[in-house]
Amino acid sequence: MKKMSGLLVAAVGVIVFGVACSSSGAGGRKVELIQADDGCTPKTIAVTAGEKLNLTIKNESTSDTYELEGIEGTKLEEVVVREGKTLSVGYTVPSGGAVQKLKCYVPAGTSTIVELVPSNAGTAAAAASPASSPAAGATTASGDFDTSVAVTLIEFAITADKPSVKAGKIQFIATNASKDQVHELAVLKRNADGTFENMGEIEDVAAQSGGTVTLDLASGAYELACLIAPGEAGSTVDHYQQGMHSDFTVQ
Repeated sequence: MKKMSGLLVAAVGVIVFGVACSSSGAGGRKVELIQADDGCTPKTIAVTAGEKLNLTIKNESTSDTYELEGIEGTKLEEVVVREGKTLSVGYTVPSGGAVQKLKCYVPAGTSTIVELVPSNAGTAAAAASPASSPAAGATTASGDFDTSVAVTLIEFAITADKPSVKAGKIQFIATNASKDQVHELAVLKRNADGTFENMGEIEDVAAQSGGTVTLDLASGAYELACLIAPGEAGSTVDHYQQGMHSDFTVQ
């Protein structure tokens, strides 16, 4: 999700946290997505350009909180579904005929790319480039901040100029030093049970580009991570599993 600032994250950045069900998808064709311990199914959904969908997301995992969001230009805001919960959300398939991509994932865990494939996708899908919009998620946050952290992204490592900062409004300045790969910066809070919560991110940072995000963070243990999954932004590997994460502390 393209978050403009940590204050916005707290207010509107997440549609819902694991409620039993919402009616936001009412009126569209019901399409069921299942979130399990080993990922999300189905991986491909046949749609029609311009069609309204009622995405019904069921988290049937034993202990994982999943996130679902549109990537590479797909306009679906992030939704969070806790284990054992079901959420419905509306989505209208664009009229252009291109394949739309949803990322269904556990922060720092399992990731699945779900493709919405229009019947008239044809050459539009074949011509689509995952990196055609450089730094699409690298939006600059407005407002003041208490401290800043410079973060360098490259295959396959994340390096911050300081390992810890005091709690408050923190501006993260990400630079993608890669020559040809898209990366992202996600700030993950480590929970007591070992799971992670995504506090904010800069998505789709193009090679030799960058972006910023400002987050209001409380004291605790965090990770700075790249959550690019296979099939996302042209990648064939999971960047997190390749070691693209580092510890970060907020005091």
